[in-house]
Amino acid sequence: QDGVGATSPLSAVAVSSATVALVATMAHGVFHSMTANSNNSWHRQRSCDDATEAHADVQPPHGKPRRRTLARQVSVSFVPKSASTPRDLFVRGSTFSMTATKTASHDLTSSELQALSKAFGYMPQLVEVPNARPPMQLINERVQELDANLRQEVQGLCDKFQERNDKESSCRRCCRAACASVWSCLKLGVLKEIYFEVCAYFIYSLALQYYSYHHNWEAQWSAASQDTVYYPALVMAFVLSFRASSCMDRYSAGRDCIFQMQKQLRDAAFRVLSHLAGEGDEQTPTARGTTALKQRYFKHEFRRLTRLLFVCAARDLSDSAADEEDVLEHAASRLQCAMTYAEQAAVHVTHSRHGHVLRVHVATLWLLNLVRDASDQGLFDSSDVYKEAEQVIDSFKAAWLKARNIAYSEMPNSMIHLLWVLAHALNLALPWEYVTVCQWMTWLPSLFMTVSFFGIVKIANNLENPFGFDDDDIPVWDIAKDLDDEIALMMFYSALDEVGGENLYRGLASLDHIHA
Repeated sequence: QDGVGATSPLSAVAVSSATVALVATMAHGVFHSMTANSNNSWHRQRSCDDATEAHADVQPPHGKPRRRTLARQVSVSFVPKSASTPRDLFVRGSTFSMTATKTASHDLTSSELQALSKAFGYMPQLVEVPNARPPMQLINERVQELDANLRQEVQGLCDKFQERNDKESSCRRCCRAACASVWSCLKLGVLKEIYFEVCAYFIYSLALQYYSYHHNWEAQWSAASQDTVYYPALVMAFVLSFRASSCMDRYSAGRDCIFQMQKQLRDAAFRVLSHLAGEGDEQTPTARGTTALKQRYFKHEFRRLTRLLFVCAARDLSDSAADEEDVLEHAASRLQCAMTYAEQAAVHVTHSRHGHVLRVHVATLWLLNLVRDASDQGLFDSSDVYKEAEQVIDSFKAAWLKARNIAYSEMPNSMIHLLWVLAHALNLALPWEYVTVCQWMTWLPSLFMTVSFFGIVKIANNLENPFGFDDDDIPVWDIAKDLDDEIALMMFYSALDEVGGENLYRGLASLDHIHA
């Protein structure tokens, strides 16, 4: 330094270099922080599953490849299973693209019906769009499509009724009944489930006959020498009778519950559909047209959600017999239903196998909310429709919970194991009783005992849980189909509740005459 305030050129260059280095370090840190935040946000965006049909191209930051992501923030981007904290279920105030595939339900495919027994344990993040009104043309097209399908189904039912009313010759009817009887006798039934035991003890009895033949048909444990072996057989018969009787009681209780569930939903459908209001005189033509359109659409939605509720309840009962195995696709496809994408995701949150009844309760609330909203909009001619429907649905849930207690409870395995041990022991010992008397025909009583003991044990095991997809289980798929057909007939012929009464009285009461 030459003096105060003077600085050499070399020191000035050093200070400038240090300042530039400090600024560069700070800029580098800020750049990396921005990059990390951007990458984290991009990875969070990638964690959402873009399972919807509507997508749009979004350019990711920092030269990452283009990725198709959601064009609208709708609830089909699933919360990952590994999420450490729950996310908000609803995101409000988003945009929504009105297309038929996104606003309407769809019939589940065979693979989707098979997957109803799966529980994912998480739910998509939903989007609630306020005042999202689709175009009237889209609504009219949807309602017309549903009306056409309803007319076609009702026409098919009427054709079946007409075929049954056609006269048939007595000879043809007798031949058909005889063929049905012969076919039912030829079915193996429970024999195909115990064929291993039957074959094993048939071979055992043949070997015993050969052994006794070489010993002059003399055996120490034959019936000619003693009869004490019959006492364990009597005990076995008593235990089998008690087991079969208790399992038959469970089957009868499960059958009563499933028919009670069908009855309650049928009553709810009749009460709701028969109280739909007619066209009001005080309404304008436009308002009457809108109300009629709402009522037509409400009927189809009520039918769909009623079938969905029954299918969810029936599948939760039937899946109890499948344990952890996958339900066969052809068996699962017998219970048909239609869902929206949000509904389909909601029913996969949990399952009755895990001890939860959320699925059926949610489907119940969907149906009740539909009826309540229709009541608030004045679609019924009575204000008590929602209360009546709620009471009937509560009875349906009570019957389902009773059936669920039957489906998900069973006899202790130790009791079942004891029955199998006794059945094997008696089938090993009893042929020695008959070999001296029956000789070469010992295989015949041995075969009868094997079929009787093991057949009753197997039948009791099948009756213990009356729900499932086997032939000897309660056919819930037929019950669901009958319920859906009845609701379709109610929808198509709901106006028949006004045709009762003589025309003379109707004229006296200032009512229109009705002629057929």
